[in-house]
Amino acid sequence: MKRHWRKKHLSEPAEVNITAFMNLMVILVPFLLITAVFSRITILELNLPTPGSPNQAAKQDEPEELQLEVIVRQQAIEIGDRKRGLLKLVAVTPDGTHLTQVSEKLQEIKTRFPDKQDVTLLLETDIPYQRLVEMMDTLRVVQVKQGEETVSAELFPAISIGDAPPAKLKTAERSDS
Repeated sequence: MKRHWRKKHLSEPAEVNITAFMNLMVILVPFLLITAVFSRITILELNLPTPGSPNQAAKQDEPEELQLEVIVRQQAIEIGDRKRGLLKLVAVTPDGTHLTQVSEKLQEIKTRFPDKQDVTLLLETDIPYQRLVEMMDTLRVVQVKQGEETVSAELFPAISIGDAPPAKLKTAERSDS
């Protein structure tokens, strides 16, 4: 009879008690969800500048469209139209007031061309990343007061980035040898 009991005891699978584990999960999962930090990732879509279109003869009867370019140099920021030339030259200041001057000029341009959405941002080499981010923020939105509230207004959200052309020598910078 002992043999029969041993065989019966050994042949039955052991019972697994997962109640304690389930209780732990019921408490742990909500706790982890509550304490989790949900990060928000902001993605900015950037485009490469478009080269001059080869079909210029077909577009001659259409009115000229603004091709806004902002060139960030070490000492200055140039705001201009690719076809018409320089619109404004702003000297870079250490206190950041040059960004307000750029923003004011961009607001003027936006009032003249309200449907314009794109801008080309060209950077010289060795421009710090922080200046790039500040300039992109300045190009995209402006803070406008409406009554007592401050509202973000859209300027030029479609930003294309590229390398700036070499700076032209000014007569004051030439050395007489």
